[in-house]
Amino acid sequence: MRVYWALCPGLDASTYRKLFAHFGSVRALSEASPDDWLDALRMRPETARKMAAWQEAAPRRAGHVEAELAGAGIECLVQGDASYPKCLLDLFDPPVVLFARGNLDLLAKDDGVAIVGTRRSSSYGTYATKWIASTLARSGIVVYSGMAMGIDACAHQSVLDSGGCAIAVLGCGIDVCYPLSNRPLYRRLSEHGLLLSEYAPRSLAAKHRFPERNRLIAALSRATVVVQAGEKSGALRTAESALELGRDVWVVPGPITSKSFRGSHQLLVDGAIPLVDPIALLGHYGNPVTSAKGSRELSPPQLIPRHLQDLARFLTEEGPLRAGEIALLTATAPGNVHAQLLEMELASLVRRLPDGRYQMDIHV
Repeated sequence: MRVYWALCPGLDASTYRKLFAHFGSVRALSEASPDDWLDALRMRPETARKMAAWQEAAPRRAGHVEAELAGAGIECLVQGDASYPKCLLDLFDPPVVLFARGNLDLLAKDDGVAIVGTRRSSSYGTYATKWIASTLARSGIVVYSGMAMGIDACAHQSVLDSGGCAIAVLGCGIDVCYPLSNRPLYRRLSEHGLLLSEYAPRSLAAKHRFPERNRLIAALSRATVVVQAGEKSGALRTAESALELGRDVWVVPGPITSKSFRGSHQLLVDGAIPLVDPIALLGHYGNPVTSAKGSRELSPPQLIPRHLQDLARFLTEEGPLRAGEIALLTATAPGNVHAQLLEMELASLVRRLPDGRYQMDIHV
């Protein structure tokens, strides 16, 4: 019955949570009248009418909804069941029902870390995200994020590329991909990771749902890493939720001149833990990192494609240079140098200066 009500058209997840908390059980909620619902909390009369119509039109479907969802590849995690993440009960308003698609075994791990940040990430923010996410992934840590553009998507991609465990918490229905540009990522997560949502299938993304999603990301994780956040970034909401729950918040410091890091820096002023190396984060929780070859350390250069590492080191050591100068100094065909520089520029590894010289945009 809890899933049955979660699918009611017009009954938003937040209203359902409040009704469930007020009546104490789904049975009591179902036996109440529309007037009782309206007296219980401030809700629109239209919502009560839709609930009554849903209850009247489809009472026999209550026992079959989970089977129908399972046929569509959607599993239900109901509050009170053994499969429901216990850490969500730390919230004052935990979801009554969670919808899931993918590998549910990932929820059994209790060492998850959230990586969040702005949708408009800088090359520095993107690089830092790749370094942190891949390091956590190779150490077996589950990484949570919100599948938004920018830092979120980069974190998911980096974890999957490293063969790690990625879980995305959505601000829309489990069968809705938002933004549409993340469709390939959505498919990868459903096949090799896990998607979670407290919203009924077919629910579209809405502005008020993202802060609600962010509280779940914070509650599911033992620590939250904020890579890059401006003054009004949604990542700050995730950090606030984590702090309210007594979870650790780590923050990647950025350039003090950058507006896109002002939110991050305020978190540091307020007492967040500076994150200057993901190895330190792992060590803090007693989880030493190991790579496939048994190395205890993963350094940033490993994120640069192997065929570009020599050029990256050369540019780092010699400073900004023009393509012709690089070709002359390295005895490399100019065509090859131009091709590699273009590839590095597209990957946000180098930046072309106004005078035509190329400069590394990250440290190696």
